[in-house]
Amino acid sequence: MDHPVVYVARATKFLDTLIHEHGDYLFVGFVFLSLLVIGWIFARRRKRPVHELPVVILPLGHAPGREPDPEPPLFEEHTDL
Repeated sequence: MDHPVVYVARATKFLDTLIHEHGDYLFVGFVFLSLLVIGWIFARRRKRPVHELPVVILPLGHAPGREPDPEPPLFEEHTDL
């Protein structure tokens, strides 16, 4: 009875050899397969109609700056003394 790690090692060595020898063809095949799946997802008919969802857009920036209030003078001069 072999340890399960031996089976995993055999499987990973097989996959490594397969990728090493046929990696380019596998890559191109998976690219075309993924494009077909994406096209099928967009082109298929829906069983239920698509309902429009309300969308709320919140402003995430800073509030526009305001002009600062003028500072009052520190000391007022009185000339009527």
